[in-house]
Amino acid sequence: MNFKIQGFFATLIIGSVSALTISDAISQKVNAQTTPSCNNATIKGSYGTKATGMIVEWPLAQVGLVKLDGRGNFQATSTYSVNNTVTKNETASGTYSVKQDCTVQIVLNGDTYSGIIVDGGKEVFLIATIPGAVVIDTWKKVN
Repeated sequence: MNFKIQGFFATLIIGSVSALTISDAISQKVNAQTTPSCNNATIKGSYGTKATGMIVEWPLAQVGLVKLDGRGNFQATSTYSVNNTVTKNETASGTYSVKQDCTVQIVLNGDTYSGIIVDGGKEVFLIATIPGAVVIDTWKKVN
């Protein structure tokens, strides 16, 4: 009987160690999959853009199209309204830099925006870091 109990405990211990090893391997794989890894090419292509906010004391609304080259440069065309004055088909170009953690910095006409790339590059959330401005911009990948 003593051998049966020892055999049972040996089986229990081996089974527990195996389960913990499998659990650890799964955990490492899940953690590896959830760690972001981005670069400039993560947001390559065309994105629809929508921004709202205030510049000084004037309301801002903007929609447009941004085309990113995957190497840190972009072209944009947009229509916007600042203080009820509408400007159509305004073009601009700028630069961007993506960090491995999927944060991004955009420079447009000397103004800087900081943001985060989400959903594998399908969207980018941005906020202006311009004194006197509160502007939120969202980019969505155009399929």
